[in-house]
Amino acid sequence: MVKPSRSLLLLGYILIILANVTFFLPPEIKLTETISFRSFTPGSIFEKQEVKYADISDITQKFNQPDPLELPEKAAPAKKKKKTKAAVVKQQAPVKPDTTEVLETRYHIQFPEKADTVLDGFFQALRSSLPSKELIRVLHYGDSQIEGDRITSFLRRRLQEQYGGCGIGLIPAVDGSGTRLTLLQRADRAWSRTLAFGPDYNKTLPGSYGVLGTYYTYTPIRHLSQIKPTSGQSSYSREETTTNGKFDFSTAEPVSLELMPSDMAKGRSRQVKNLKLLYRNPGAPFQLSVTMAGDTVNKNIDSSGSLRIYKYRLKKDFETIRLSFKSKKSPELYALALDCNTGIAVDNIPFRGSSGTEFIRMNKNLLKQQLKELNVKFIILQFGVNIVPYLTSNFSFYEEQLYNQLELLKSVAPEVSILVVGVSDMSRKEGEDYVSYPNIEPIRDAQRRAAFKAGCAFWDLYEAMGGKNSMPSWVFAEPPLANKDFTHFTPKGARLVSEMLYKALMMAYEEKNRI
Repeated sequence: MVKPSRSLLLLGYILIILANVTFFLPPEIKLTETISFRSFTPGSIFEKQEVKYADISDITQKFNQPDPLELPEKAAPAKKKKKTKAAVVKQQAPVKPDTTEVLETRYHIQFPEKADTVLDGFFQALRSSLPSKELIRVLHYGDSQIEGDRITSFLRRRLQEQYGGCGIGLIPAVDGSGTRLTLLQRADRAWSRTLAFGPDYNKTLPGSYGVLGTYYTYTPIRHLSQIKPTSGQSSYSREETTTNGKFDFSTAEPVSLELMPSDMAKGRSRQVKNLKLLYRNPGAPFQLSVTMAGDTVNKNIDSSGSLRIYKYRLKKDFETIRLSFKSKKSPELYALALDCNTGIAVDNIPFRGSSGTEFIRMNKNLLKQQLKELNVKFIILQFGVNIVPYLTSNFSFYEEQLYNQLELLKSVAPEVSILVVGVSDMSRKEGEDYVSYPNIEPIRDAQRRAAFKAGCAFWDLYEAMGGKNSMPSWVFAEPPLANKDFTHFTPKGARLVSEMLYKALMMAYEEKNRI
């Protein structure tokens, strides 16, 4: 039988050993670049280390904008066509940007040393877009931080209020995420997409990606009405049907897409003037039918290996548009666009899971053609959150990769201005607190160096949103400005970010106008 005194003595020895271990053991032992072992220390047990979250009250005061979905609709009701036209014409008149206040340095657009002219091409396009009666285009690339038209939609609204334009710009043929608020899309199951990014990327497939980093194709279906299907056999077949050696479109079943404004689509997002299709069909001709409000346009399109843009002019207010395709082989469909004829278009192009290093996978000549035909004047690149979880002491590899992407874009479109938006703050939980990842600032610095080296502008979102430990302040704000993953902004937070970016751009623009 063990005496109680011996048990107490053994427990005392154990406590002494543990006290010595915790005293001499470092608070963190790094096992690999991404894995570490944390231990208790006397300080962590008895001394509470208070983490101070960033104060963002000035941000919400300076940049808070009302939600356009909660405002009375500026556009006329769909049936009042004359009033809608008049409103659009009036809204497209150029007005002076309302950014008269001087912003703090942390909100400013940053430029390479002795090269503050890198955005002049875009600023000149803004000055001349309306008088020249042209449509200029802004491409906003990013990771999941902008998915669903977050950040982009509010920036689009602000720019179109100042410089005219309407619609939501470029969209994929098939909406894979289904998160866009202002547009609903439906597509037949025959469609498939090929991506230049993400886990589905396949380097063995043709690299003829569109400006959205994707291309869409469908599996043609032939209907052999002259053959009666037997039990268990479908009346649809992949056998070819020809008439006089040519493909008989009448025997093909259509493969369709549908676009329709959602109930949340208001104002300029509904004021669509034309629908564009960017495509290439080297394999075979195809028949296209476009239907809206009972009006159908049919067009037979010859085979061509070059980039083409088909434009459908809307004769009525934007309602459900159905596009039907018939062909022996599918064309490559790069993008659709819902635009105005003049003003500015701002396109939301999310690369989910990307770190912004996949542009070199695209065909340079095809990308060059698309940027030229779309009259792109400004490209915004907003990446970084997907590289944050990879903890390392040196991000020179990422700097070089990002620089290569920027150099590619500059080589195919030297006249296009480029802005790199730095990584936003991200937090991880340590004990009871949420703290910024230790590599946020090194990633931000690598992005800035790459931008300046390539002759591009840079906007520091990390500093603009409050710097170190600012993400918890956004998450715990009322109402919340970021989600509880401590990575992505809520719609209200996205609206703040877009307003900060818009005012930073307009401040830089006004500085140029004063010179």
